[in-house]
Amino acid sequence: MKRNNFIKALMTLGMAAAIPFQSFARAIRNFRVDAGFLVRAKKDRFDKSISLLEGDTFYTKVSTKDTDGDIYVFESTRVKEGGPAHHLHFEQDEWWYVISGQFLIKVGETVHQASAGDSV
Repeated sequence: MKRNNFIKALMTLGMAAAIPFQSFARAIRNFRVDAGFLVRAKKDRFDKSISLLEGDTFYTKVSTKDTDGDIYVFESTRVKEGGPAHHLHFEQDEWWYVISGQFLIKVGETVHQASAGDSV
């Protein structure tokens, strides 16, 4: 019987300890954009696209300001063949969705051949 009381006390203590974290999570969500928005193709969320020297253009679709730093989504148009040089991201994941053309995308040691409509 004492063991059951001990387990109940531990569970109660664990739930009580989680309450501040739940409140913090709710507070963070309050800073996010609370309504959906439309960003047209080849348009930037804030009308500030970025063009690089090689002619590639990047259009922000979902900003880290919209998601409290959780995600950033952009559309990229490329005028030359190929994509970015091989690189690593240490603090975030990267997701590719190919609208047109074909790309070789290396993840770890695996190389994926992605075509229009594919995502990696």
